[in-house]
Amino acid sequence: MTARWSNPITLKLINVEANRENHKKLCEVTESWVKRGIVTNERGRFGELIPKIITAIGDAPAFFFIDPYGPSPIHFDYLRPILTRRQPITELIINFDLDGLRRLADDLRAKTRTDIGRKACDTIVGNVTRILGRDRWMQFFATDRLSPTERQKVLLDDYMDSLSGYGYHVVAYPIRDSMGSAPKYYLIYCTRHRDGVGLMKRFIRNEEDQLLRESYESDQLLLIDPVEGEIRSRRAELRTAILNYLQNRPKLTRGEIKWQFIFERFGDFNETDYNAVVQELIDTGVLSPSHGRSRINDDVLLTYIPPREGVLV
Repeated sequence: MTARWSNPITLKLINVEANRENHKKLCEVTESWVKRGIVTNERGRFGELIPKIITAIGDAPAFFFIDPYGPSPIHFDYLRPILTRRQPITELIINFDLDGLRRLADDLRAKTRTDIGRKACDTIVGNVTRILGRDRWMQFFATDRLSPTERQKVLLDDYMDSLSGYGYHVVAYPIRDSMGSAPKYYLIYCTRHRDGVGLMKRFIRNEEDQLLRESYESDQLLLIDPVEGEIRSRRAELRTAILNYLQNRPKLTRGEIKWQFIFERFGDFNETDYNAVVQELIDTGVLSPSHGRSRINDDVLLTYIPPREGVLV
C-alpha cells in the first residue's frame, strides 16, 4: 500500500467490512495507515454505506473494488450511485460469482410442491433480478434448452450490458484454479476510457504469462520456455481469428483489429501479440499498408489481399 505516487497524487483507501471480527482485524492491521488519515475502515453492509462513501469521495477520481462473499449481497441498485458519478475517472472491478449466481437462477425452474418452498424460490429468483438490475434473464432460464455453461453466459452478458448502459467500457476475465480449468468466478472491469481496457488487458496477459512460467519453474527437464510455447500457440490462434475477420473487413487499421478483439477475447492476447501477427501478415503479403512501407503504426490503413486459388495462407 502506498500513500503517494510520483506526481505526487494523494491516495486514500476506504475499506468496507460487514463482519465484526473481520472488521476488528482489518482495523488492527491498518492502524498505522488510519492514524495517518490514509485508510478508513467502515463496518457495515456495502449498500447501506454507499451514500456515505460517495459523499466522502466527493468529486475525486475513484477506483472501486467490489468483492462480495458469494453472488447475492451486491444488488445493482447499490452500484447506480457509483455508475452515475459525474467524475469521468470512475472505475470498477467487480468480483462476479457467475457459477453461484447461475445456481440461484436455476431455482426459476425448481419443482417444489409446498408453499414454503415456492416462497423460498420466489425470493431467490427476485434476488437474482435485483443483482442483475432487470428480469430479462428469466426468459432464457424458463426452459431446459440451454446448458449450464450457456445459462452462465446469459447472466454474464446481461450483467455486462446493464453496466455498459451507463457509458462504461466493460470487459470480463475468468479466474481459474489452473490453466485450462473452468472459471471459478469473473473479474468484471468497468472504465469510461477505452485506453483503460488496453492497459488492463496488458496487465492481465503479463500476469498470466508469469503464472505459467512459475508453474513450470520446478521442472528441470523442460527444454524450452513454456511461455514461448504458449506465445506461439496463441499467436497462431490470433492469426486465424484475424484472417476470418478480414473476410468481412478487407480494409482496416491495426488499431481497429485490436479494438475488435479486445472485448471478444479480453486478456487472451497482449499488444506484442497483435503487433507481431499483423506484421507477419504484412511480411507475407496478406495485408498491404496504404503507404507502401512494411513498418506501420495503429493508424495506417491495411488492405487484405485474398490468396490465389490453391494457395494456403
